[in-house]
Amino acid sequence: MNADAKNETVPSEDIDLLLLVERGILFFRKYRWVFIIAILLGISSGLYFFFSIPKTYKSRMIVHSFVLTNQEEIQIVNNWNELLKKKEYDALINELHCKEDILHKVKRIKAKEIQQVFSQVNPNGFTIDVLVTDNAILDELQNGLVYGFENNAYIKKRLDVKKDAFKELIDKTGAEIQKLDSTKKIVENIISGKERSSPSLIIDGSSVNRQLIEMNEKLLSFRESLEFTTAVQVLQGFEKFRRPDGPKLIPWLVIGLMVFLSFGYLYALISSVSHGLKTRALNRQALNKPVG
Repeated sequence: MNADAKNETVPSEDIDLLLLVERGILFFRKYRWVFIIAILLGISSGLYFFFSIPKTYKSRMIVHSFVLTNQEEIQIVNNWNELLKKKEYDALINELHCKEDILHKVKRIKAKEIQQVFSQVNPNGFTIDVLVTDNAILDELQNGLVYGFENNAYIKKRLDVKKDAFKELIDKTGAEIQKLDSTKKIVENIISGKERSSPSLIIDGSSVNRQLIEMNEKLLSFRESLEFTTAVQVLQGFEKFRRPDGPKLIPWLVIGLMVFLSFGYLYALISSVSHGLKTRALNRQALNKPVG
């Protein structure tokens, strides 16, 4: 009988899950007002930050590069973003030729390739994503970004050389067309009898017409190339969306709840441990107190 009583008083090494659950319920029930207040404070703080933080809008521009590779253009955009993060507005004003108050409303500038495969010349171009606090600045920001590409010292020099080459080709082609026009008139006059054909002059009228057509096609091609001789070509500009991209309500509510519930749990845990230590101290005093 005594052995059975001793076995019953020996604590079990196994954790009694039911006992843990019961203690947990008692713990939360005891400090329920602490957790209720923490929940209310968490929700309130989440709503406060959601409504107090300025709304941000995301927009995208699709750009094609004619001078540099996509990776080189993207690196230029990344450098602008670094200047923006460091609030080096004076440097950005020189680069983008825009007002400072516009830059204050830009939160991020990010570029990436459309085609996610490396190639020296990517015909698909690249995208520029911006995060701003005011949609009204997107047009001026787009003009500033294009200006920044066009007026880069290296790019500008290459563009000038390329434009001069096309202008020279246009002038030479125009001169050749004038010569062919003169030859065509001579042929027409000979055929109509207005002029006599020289014995040493042998001209094929069909060949002259074919050459004129080819030279005019070349002239149009050179003029088109000159027109599109730019650092970048905007395939699609920034769109102004009415719905903001941020802030998000749910993440701020979750953050607020996590922070204040953590503080509430820490306060309740410290209070519980402190109360337990005081209770043990009082029990020891009561046991050590001499009787009578």
